[in-house]
Amino acid sequence: MNRASIDQISRVLQGWVDDGVVPGVAFAVAIDGEVVLEHYAGKTAAGAGAPVEATTLYSIASISKVFTATLMMRLVERGEVALDEAVRRFLPAFSGAEKRDITVRHLLSHTSGLPKENPAELLLWSREASFAETVASVTTIPLAFPPGTIVGYSNVGYWLLGGVIEAVSGSAFAELMRSDVFTAAGLTDTFIDPPQSEYPRIARRYGRAKIMNATYGRRLSSPSAGIFATATDLVKFASYFLHGGSTNGRRLLSPASVELMGSDQTNGLPGGIEGIQEWPVCPWGLGWEIKGQKRPHWTGELTGCSTICHVGQGGTLLWADPESGIAVAVLANRDVSTGWATDPPRCARLSDLVAAMPR
Repeated sequence: MNRASIDQISRVLQGWVDDGVVPGVAFAVAIDGEVVLEHYAGKTAAGAGAPVEATTLYSIASISKVFTATLMMRLVERGEVALDEAVRRFLPAFSGAEKRDITVRHLLSHTSGLPKENPAELLLWSREASFAETVASVTTIPLAFPPGTIVGYSNVGYWLLGGVIEAVSGSAFAELMRSDVFTAAGLTDTFIDPPQSEYPRIARRYGRAKIMNATYGRRLSSPSAGIFATATDLVKFASYFLHGGSTNGRRLLSPASVELMGSDQTNGLPGGIEGIQEWPVCPWGLGWEIKGQKRPHWTGELTGCSTICHVGQGGTLLWADPESGIAVAVLANRDVSTGWATDPPRCARLSDLVAAMPR
């Protein structure tokens, strides 16, 4: 890799910390499945945190949804569920005429019509509701818009997917995630319901979901936002989607599943992530967001239109560009709703710098 480009990337990331934009940041790049660049700066918490290192675990927030989608596709590949089956078949409490035709595909692609958040979420957190209680809560939430009419990003929908996965498999969601995704992919620094021995490695979460700093939040195993990982493990995971589902001698998914997850499922619908970024045309795959012709975009101008990505509310970004073979993870711990990543467009500028580097 070009030394000047590496130095510039390092200066940019260090500048984020020096300017007080984020407390700390972990960054990794993989090319064709090989980690070629890492950079760590700042601290795991504002003020007195430990230095961010290669072993630092971040709450990856909504990037977790891609892992949940991957787990669902593993079940699809085993013939245990079909994408166009109605959710009510697996969760009978998800009932009502307006919900009758909502499918697993709708949930994966954020076209179900469900709202972004569960209005009872804070109450559930306050009484430390279980995984099953949370799934039961979201089955009764009314739709915010008719299914299939807009791309309405929904944390609620991914909680339902967690419920479907448990109903189909007969296994606890977290247990199946560990065995069928983390272990299958060879990810040794990625956790759901992490053991307390790993807590000292976790960077502090700021913003709306500070509950991820507490034992309850970490143990809840949210299908929407419950995973913790290092930057290098994330780019290793993303690399599977650049190589037909296999890398370094391991297979996670079939080429057909990888192609489908990275293919537009929304057919020209408008929408996006309410309160953060929306577009007049919003392509989305199964789990993965697809860049397409979206402007502006957090992956910048120099990544290809087929780039797949996901942002996390806690201040995280993962993207993979099939055209260049590059995968990038940016892990910070400042809530993206503050605008730090997009105004000015820091993540887009960084992504362009990576995409343009000579090699």
